[in-house]
Amino acid sequence: MGRILAEGRHGKHCPRGEVSLVSEEGLHQLHMFIFFLAAFHVLYSALTMALGRAKIRLWKEWEREISSLEYESSNDPRRVRLAHETSFVRQHESSWNKIPVSFYFVSFFRQFYRSVRKADYLSMRHGFISVHLAPGSKFDFQKYIKRSLEDDFKVVVGISPTLWASAVLFLLLNINGWQTLLWISIMPLIIILAVGTKLQAIITQMALEIKERHSVVQGIPLVQVSDHHFWFGRPHLVLFFIHFTLFQDAFQLIFILDVV
Repeated sequence: MGRILAEGRHGKHCPRGEVSLVSEEGLHQLHMFIFFLAAFHVLYSALTMALGRAKIRLWKEWEREISSLEYESSNDPRRVRLAHETSFVRQHESSWNKIPVSFYFVSFFRQFYRSVRKADYLSMRHGFISVHLAPGSKFDFQKYIKRSLEDDFKVVVGISPTLWASAVLFLLLNINGWQTLLWISIMPLIIILAVGTKLQAIITQMALEIKERHSVVQGIPLVQVSDHHFWFGRPHLVLFFIHFTLFQDAFQLIFILDVV
């Protein structure tokens, strides 16, 4: 591509009195910008996919344990317990969660350490099976999550017109003294931390709602996920923000490496 553009510099010239909208050098830089931006975005997406698969792989042991005869014999689904005595509710029940500010403060730090615990996984698995399958069905929830991650990767690896528009906007705002690169560096970090905090808050909210709805529960607590748990009632915004963050990271890396 670069050779073709370089050869084109000695080709046609504009008629007298006219100038080209974009110089050959500018067109060459534009092609290089698009190429490296797409390449780094795919690289970031693939790395995120690999980290996600590594995280999900850790849950395979829990899935095996649930399918074992020892687990079935030691965990009677007909067993009745007080809601606050279940592991899922107990690990999320705290005086900190009674105040909105401290609630999100705890959710913020929880994303850095054991973001998904065994009780969380078991409760979400039980809730999914109860809604979509017949009670007592044998279902590998870990494999389902892995397939869902692969479906999300197909979305994240692409570059939508909205993301291209954001890149053009940042280029137009890259004015001396505006510290645009600084904002590009800070924005993805803020967004991804907000997403992690929100996801942790959703898990905690579901645990607290179980305690509010039921004084006793039978077997594993039944979580109920709905759109109202997410920002503006739109769960797909979480995936969009992750998609946007990966794209902005790639955009930022181009400026840091000065490849264009």
